[in-house]
Formats: sequence, C-alpha cells, structure tokens
Amino acid sequence: MTVLFAADGYCVRELLRVELPALQELFQANSGYFEAVGGQPPRPDEAQLEFEELPPPHLTFSKRWFTGVFDEPGRLRGVLIVVADLSAQGVWHIALFLLDGQARGTGAAMRLHSALQDWACRSGARWLRLAVISGNVAAERFWAKCGYQQVRTRPYVNASGAAVTARVLVKPLGDGAVEEYLALVPRDAPHSTLP
Repeated sequence: MTVLFAADGYCVRELLRVELPALQELFQANSGYFEAVGGQPPRPDEAQLEFEELPPPHLTFSKRWFTGVFDEPGRLRGVLIVVADLSAQGVWHIALFLLDGQARGTGAAMRLHSALQDWACRSGARWLRLAVISGNVAAERFWAKCGYQQVRTRPYVNASGAAVTARVLVKPLGDGAVEEYLALVPRDAPHSTLP
C-alpha cells in the first residue's frame, strides 16, 4: 500500500475494506469522541458506515481519502478522512482526525497534522477546512493551536437528538486567504444560512 505521508513513527495510508474490523475496534476503544460529537457511543457498524459515507450530493468534490494511521509495527492507531476540492477547487476538508488514547497527549497529533498539511499543500490544497463541536474543549484547543480560525457556526441535531453547534474552521495555506475562501464558499460565510 502507498504511504501518503508519515510523521513521528506513524504512517498514513488508505484503509482497505478488509481492515474495517480493526477500525471498528479502534472506534469502540475510543468511544469518547463519538460521545462528545454524537452524544452516544459508536454504533456496531460505525466503521462500515464511515467507510461508505460520502459528502452530501449538493457538495462537489474531486477525491476522498479514507486512511488509517499506523505505528511502526503496523498497528492501526487512528483514522483520517480527507476530502479534496469540497465545494471549490483548493478547499480540502478534514472530515475525521482521530487518534487512539496511546497517541493522544504525545504531540503526535500536531506532527501528523503538520505532515497532512504539507501533503495537502503539495497536492493542490489552498485551504484546510473542518468542523468542531462547540464545547469539545480539547479539540477546540488543538485546532486553534494548529492555526485554524472560525468562519461560521452551524446548529444541528446530533445522533442522540441533542441540539449542538458545529464551529466551521478554516486554515489558509500558501497564498490562500480567508476572504478569497469565503468568496469561493459562500455557505461558510459568517451569517450564511446555507446548509
């Protein structure tokens, strides 16, 4: 399998369907993420659903990478889902960035994000975009340290039926600017009501 990028003793490559049981185990062992975001633990088929999920039909994109983060012995330690050219060329969306408990707090996430950013920039990204749930303090702090800034909020109802707020964050790369990003992706403008 081709390694997309590597950092800190971890490599990132696309996950295969046959590896979904290992991913489901990772999700079960790190259910705190799902409880923070969706208000409930991962479903028994969470890995399969994530593997098959694509952006909504009204959003265009050019490629989606469903990748695993592997340590040197080859154990799955995380998952990273990235979508290229979401809604506009050069806009790359981080749909999921999850590391297991052993990797958290070691600085590995910051180094992996830096490697992801370099790979994305070399591959044509001008902006990185993601959403973080308001109140998920550890995640909010991490993305702020990585240099992301909020462009809008989006209320929605999570899997448990609770009303939550997603903060849409953007990080310009290279010559990209937030103003240009908002012109290309008006749905992310601060007062937009677009989905």
